Amino acid sequence: MKKFLFLAGLAIGFVLGSRAGRGPYDSLEQAARQVAEDPEVQRRAGQARETAEKAAHDAAATVKEKAPEVAAAAQVTATGAVHRAKDTISGAGKDSEEDLSDVEISDEVAAAAGIPQDDETGGDGESSDGKPLSS
Repeated sequence: MKKFLFLAGLAIGFVLGSRAGRGPYDSLEQAARQVAEDPEVQRRAGQARETAEKAAHDAAATVKEKAPEVAAAAQVTATGAVHRAKDTISGAGKDSEEDLSDVEISDEVAAAAGIPQDDETGGDGESSDGKPLSS
């Protein structure tokens, strides 16, 4: 890539600095077209495109695979923060071992986070006035 940038800069400098008229520019343009139309150059450009597409596909697959785990961890962290904030506001001041037994976590999130679920739990949590957190 550095070599290409150097050659491109050299070509631009040659064209802009040339006092020989249009002839050198035309020959440079013809040489650039020959390089661009060269089957080997096109093959290498195709390989680079395929490599970039594969890397993008692999990255997207990794994100799709890891997203549930990240979402579960975020939900658990946020739920713990909500309970600590409620405890701080209410003055309950529980120890570091918090009772999160009343926290409702969806089955998918619990499974992704490795949290055991009872049959009665799942869905959204509720605020102190009984309204669901998602509304």
